[in-house]
Amino acid sequence: MKALRALVRKWPRRGVITWSQPPSADDFESAVLGGTVDGDAVVAMILSTARAGDAATAESLLAKADPRLWRAIDAAARRGLAVDAMLGDRLLSGRVTALDLVIAACCRQGYVRELAMVELSSMDSRLAGPILALRAADWVPEIRRRAKGICVERLAADPVAAFAQLGPVAFALENRAEGDWLSSAVDSALADDRVFFAAMENSSHRVRRAAYQKGIGDGRLDIARLNDAALSDPDQGNSRLCAEAAARSARLSGDVEAIRVLLNSRMATVRAEAVYALGEVDTAVDALCDRSAAVRLVAQVVVRRAERDPAEHYRRLLPNPWAVAGLGETGTTADVEILLPCLEEPRVRTRAEAVRALRRLGHTAARTFVALLDDPAPGVVKAAAVALQGNELDEEFRFGLIAPGRSRAVRLAGHRLLRSGDTLARLVADLRLLDDPELGVAARSDLSNCMREMATLYTTPTGARAAELRSLISSTRLDTDTARRLRFYLAL
Repeated sequence: MKALRALVRKWPRRGVITWSQPPSADDFESAVLGGTVDGDAVVAMILSTARAGDAATAESLLAKADPRLWRAIDAAARRGLAVDAMLGDRLLSGRVTALDLVIAACCRQGYVRELAMVELSSMDSRLAGPILALRAADWVPEIRRRAKGICVERLAADPVAAFAQLGPVAFALENRAEGDWLSSAVDSALADDRVFFAAMENSSHRVRRAAYQKGIGDGRLDIARLNDAALSDPDQGNSRLCAEAAARSARLSGDVEAIRVLLNSRMATVRAEAVYALGEVDTAVDALCDRSAAVRLVAQVVVRRAERDPAEHYRRLLPNPWAVAGLGETGTTADVEILLPCLEEPRVRTRAEAVRALRRLGHTAARTFVALLDDPAPGVVKAAAVALQGNELDEEFRFGLIAPGRSRAVRLAGHRLLRSGDTLARLVADLRLLDDPELGVAARSDLSNCMREMATLYTTPTGARAAELRSLISSTRLDTDTARRLRFYLAL
């Protein structure tokens, strides 16, 4: 620690120390575990929390942080002179905690990063693992060598604990220029059964995937374990990986019945794999009305191989919503007539799927879908608006849909239809809705896209349209640059 403080005393005293109020435990937890990756905010919170002296809870939360957040912290700590100033103040205070060393081990000063990393690794802190993983991929060779040496020692001394601490961030950094060494090292540690089975329970989906891949490649996972992983792992990619491996093992062993349990998976990719691997017509017929299009597609393939027509099955089950969806996927234009009555069904899902099925079968009659824009179900209104895109609808009718007083679903549908039509009408709609409490966000987002089209617009508005655009540009809350560009594009 003396060497670290000696280095910090030589830092140029730049930046302004502006300590913020230490965050509450709930705020810190939300920032660290909330799913957003805001490294700058978390760095400021870490330093403020360290200064306030409530480090235990913060350390516990950071130990569970997503590997992406550690990458963001590493990048954020190198930005801004204020971080240097606050960090220097903390390191010279005499009350240095593991939280201070985390930021120091990510700062822009190479010697400080190295010394802070070594100091942190000598402490009994779960934060040392992520920091060592970051520094093992450092751009400075000397720091990398020091970090690698400590990682090797930890993996040799206690491979289970070292893997748990190093693994998540190591795999998150494997695509960095210098990140492959540690990911390979921790991957090799999976040869130890203790590490392997602990990795299968790790909270990081990437760590679990490495364990599954290793176990599948080495033949260490039997069908029962693969089935359990396919049914219980919350990551869709991991579930599919294990389901595919279970199906391969079942086919090789001739015990296809062993994977029948996968038909009950909550994940569509796993159910689809089971239907395909079993290859049974009866099982496929039962899956024809699965809620997932992916499962229905596999079931349709198996049924067709048995020289049976899935469309016939769907016709018999109308108006089941998934039979409606399946008929749209496998039927012909002759099925339009039997699908049209499904638009009147009381079940919302049936009406929505009927709209999509009719569109897939090439039914484009605007009168069929215009009536559904007043449907009480937002999902049906949205499906009808999608089906109407490309139809020549009266502009006054489309603008009427976004009028105040209409339901939000109808107004969103109207905005969708205006966006898909004439560029000037789209611009008028966006400008009219910029300050709208319901559609203002959507309008502002679309205006950015519309501006790109305006740059290549070869016509300019005239008459009433020009007057309306001129008035809207002047009266709406547009920033000066956007208003100037619009006037330039439109020659107003």
